[in-house]
Amino acid sequence: MNSQSYEKDGVRFILPGNWKVVGDKSEEGFRYIDIATSTDAVAGISVFSNGATIKLEDYVNLIIDSFNDLLPVGSRDRGGIVEFEVDQNDNVEKALRNQFSVTLADVEVPHTADFYEMNVQTDRVIIFTQTTNKQKELVQKGFDQLIQSFRQD
Repeated sequence: MNSQSYEKDGVRFILPGNWKVVGDKSEEGFRYIDIATSTDAVAGISVFSNGATIKLEDYVNLIIDSFNDLLPVGSRDRGGIVEFEVDQNDNVEKALRNQFSVTLADVEVPHTADFYEMNVQTDRVIIFTQTTNKQKELVQKGFDQLIQSFRQD
């Protein structure tokens, strides 16, 4: 698997070669890095700085609540939220998983969204990954690579 590094404004991580950063925006105490994968899966990194803070549970609920507004068609259920352990990763302070379905033209597609609260020096960083359950095995190594390689100076 070819890899590529991304480094900008004190944040660095490694992605699979066929993934790309499609956005890196900052505004008053908040930065969002948007990552596109080779499939319909997505990943994003939220960096809260200047004392801006949010609980992981509140962040998950914010994503769930805003998801339906972003869907051009179809709908998403809330699904369930559980805490889970991340193997051998000192970077992750806490991880939550949201398993839900997106319904489109009466077809229900199961999805998994994982939220990782990162252990960093000053800012609060949350990495978000989401994929259909069908594609999860294809993209999980890339998600793991992103999470394990994430560093903030």
